[in-house]
Order: sequence, then C-alpha cells, then structure tokens
Amino acid sequence: MAISDVTAPQFSVDATDLSRFHGGTDAPVWWGIVGLILIEMSVVAAFVISYFYLVMVNPSWPPTGHPASELLWPTASMMLLLVSCVTMYLAGKSVNQDRITAFVCYTWASVALASVVLVIRWQQFQTFDFSWNDHVYGSLVWTISGFHFLHVVSAATGTSVVALLGMLNFFNSKQRIGVVVDTLYWNFVALAWIPFYLILYWVPRMTQTAGG
Repeated sequence: MAISDVTAPQFSVDATDLSRFHGGTDAPVWWGIVGLILIEMSVVAAFVISYFYLVMVNPSWPPTGHPASELLWPTASMMLLLVSCVTMYLAGKSVNQDRITAFVCYTWASVALASVVLVIRWQQFQTFDFSWNDHVYGSLVWTISGFHFLHVVSAATGTSVVALLGMLNFFNSKQRIGVVVDTLYWNFVALAWIPFYLILYWVPRMTQTAGG
C-alpha cells in the first residue's frame, strides 16, 4: 500500500457552545498574565535577596559619603501608586456595571497618577549622587529603580490603550477580560514598589543607625 493511501486521523472540536466572553479564570489570557506576574515576582524576589546579601557582606552600607536618600518623594510615589490601585478597582467595578463613562474616567485617572509617579522618579534620578558603575550599591539602586520605572511605563502605556478602547465602547460587562488582566498587571506593578521602597529607602537608614 502506498504511503499516500494512508489517511491521517482527523480530529474536530465542537466550539458552538463555547462563549467568546470571558471575565476571569475561564480565560486562557488570565492564566497567561498570572504566569507573567509569577515570573516577574521571582525577579523582584531576586533583587530583594541580592540586596540583603550585599548588606550582610558589606560593613559600610550605603558606602561612606552616600547618606540614605530622602523619604518624601519616594513615599509620595508609593502613596500615588496605592491610590491608583483604588482607581483601577473602581474602573473594573464600573465596567462590570456597564457604567462606561465612569470606567473611562477612573482608568484615565490611574494613568494620570502613574504619570505623576514617573515624573517624580525622573527627578529622583537626577538627584542621585552616584553612577550605576561607581560601586555595587549604586549598581543595585539604579537597576532596581530603572526596573520598576520601566514597569510603570509599560503599565501606564497598556492602560492608556484600555482607556482608549473604553472610549470606543469596546468594553462592557460581558466583554471585559482586557480590563481584568490589565488590572491584575497594574496591581502587581504598584505593589511591587513596596518591597523596593523598603529596601532602597529604609534599610540604609537602619544600617547607618546600627553602624553609628
């Protein structure tokens, strides 16, 4: 019998009863964003662990001549990011209720808050009195700060797209998975600043107090 005479088995799936509207864990993209967040969390953990390891092996932390950074603007950044989690929650609640105008307003409010955070961070970068290659402390501070800065940029960019689609009435109480996954990522980016804030701005104060 010729090879061409062999018929490969055919498989088919009846998708007529499957909904194209997914709002949560029944959507593959929900699991995809959760997987992405778990990977990113491992990076955050690696930064935190590396930081504490370097604190333990370096008797002078931060290096002599580099006092701990001031707290006002980093704390303001954290508060703004936490408020943005509230506005994102309200945006999701609004779209669930088909209150699209409120959804768009809350979403743009979140983007505005993130934009203020980015301006504050950029100004902080200008005030660093050390470069990324001056010492290991500088390398870690610049790397962590830059890592989170880029994540806020990506979250604000993606959420801006969601807001624009909302203005075009793309989302509603049924078609909202894009809002759900965007909110998940936004909350991760915002809450990731808490451990970074603690190690970058409070740990140096504690080590200087202990050493002094």
